[in-house]
Amino acid sequence: MSINLASKILFAGCLSLSSLASADTLEQAVVALKAGQTEQAIDLFKEQKQNPEAMLYLAKIYMDTDLDEAEDWIEKAVKANLNDAQAYYVRGAIMGRQASGSIFSALSYAEKSVNSFTKAVELQPDSIKYRKGLMQFHTGAPSIAGGDLDIAKVQMEKIRLLDPKAGLEAEINYELSQDNDALADALLQQAKQTYKDIPDFFLQAGMLHQQKENYQAAFEELTMAISKKAETEESVVAKYNALYQLGRTAVLGEININAGIKALHEFIDEGPDMDGLAPKPWAEFRLANLMALNSQTLEAKTIYLRLAKTDNKELAKQAKKAAKRI
Repeated sequence: MSINLASKILFAGCLSLSSLASADTLEQAVVALKAGQTEQAIDLFKEQKQNPEAMLYLAKIYMDTDLDEAEDWIEKAVKANLNDAQAYYVRGAIMGRQASGSIFSALSYAEKSVNSFTKAVELQPDSIKYRKGLMQFHTGAPSIAGGDLDIAKVQMEKIRLLDPKAGLEAEINYELSQDNDALADALLQQAKQTYKDIPDFFLQAGMLHQQKENYQAAFEELTMAISKKAETEESVVAKYNALYQLGRTAVLGEININAGIKALHEFIDEGPDMDGLAPKPWAEFRLANLMALNSQTLEAKTIYLRLAKTDNKELAKQAKKAAKRI
């Protein structure tokens, strides 16, 4: 074997080992993130800062704590892969939040947001998730910032063609966005009849009651949701979110404490590792809230003190305050 050929083989082998090491680091970062070890996950993702997937994860992490940092990472992710629909979708969400919190740059951020959602839909026209994002922008933004109800209606119809159930959900959300509560409620009642065997619309009804502080009504709808079958990924997410929200409703309304505790235990112990679910550390915080209400002060304080050491700064802050109140 020639020296030149041997060198090429050795170089290729080094590249393979390097790729495997990178994949391992990325996987470790994802595991740490799902375990609530946010700071450790950030460090590991930053070790892969040239990897578009790591950039995207960092952007999503910083969305809830530092929008400027999130913006930096999502811009890098988009530039690294101009055909990544998910990156554009996340960019749309980040820029939308920036627009909401900005005075002087709101219109610029809004334009970046709608352009990003539009691009995500162009790249993956069959994605209901991306069409929902674009629709929500157009129902939520004023016309001066690019909001357009006609475009929102087009997205609603496209979603309906892709999936009748998702289309009905989109229609309910559209009417709610326009403060047509009576029509939205009628559609929701229809949806609960048409899709009576799954949790999805019972969860939505429960959340609406919760927002209006009708906590007993919310509890009843959420209890119905967790009793339903969950055979699709979307319904599984809905069912476990209903468990979490049932516990949260018990906290907010200070009602049905034992049922709330049971629901949160089930969510924490059995909740699958899926996108779209509430983080389990927050479920533990709600559980401690209910234990405190239930005179289980020792158990509650133990949870609070443990959560006070978590990487999530907002959760740690609230846990410390709660521990001091006991």
